[in-house]
Amino acid sequence: MITGYYCTNIFSEQAKELIAFYRETLEIPVIKTDDDHSNGVYFGFIENTPTLCIWDCKKCNVQPTGHQSFVFQTKTLDLTMECLKKKGLFLPEAIKYDWGTYEVRLSDLDGNEIVIVEFV
Repeated sequence: MITGYYCTNIFSEQAKELIAFYRETLEIPVIKTDDDHSNGVYFGFIENTPTLCIWDCKKCNVQPTGHQSFVFQTKTLDLTMECLKKKGLFLPEAIKYDWGTYEVRLSDLDGNEIVIVEFV
């Protein structure tokens, strides 16, 4: 039987660049790596919890993963957006939703949706 949720894999044709985006632009911490700095890199915030893992689909000999939607949390969305804009990211206007979130949506290099949310 299933006993837990380990990670979400992204198999990318541009894994090295995608890893740099998550590590340097979004500043998501690297938890560990299975292979090297361009393959099998796990991102997360707490060890021994589910992670996001990026793999080089050419090294693994598999097809690229379809698009995913990842939701990241921040304490102050406006400040986070200001920091990301300074790094050269184009961001749409943030939206406040009736269900209690203030969020912005963007895409990574592979077209995966990145949602950054502040709970209000």
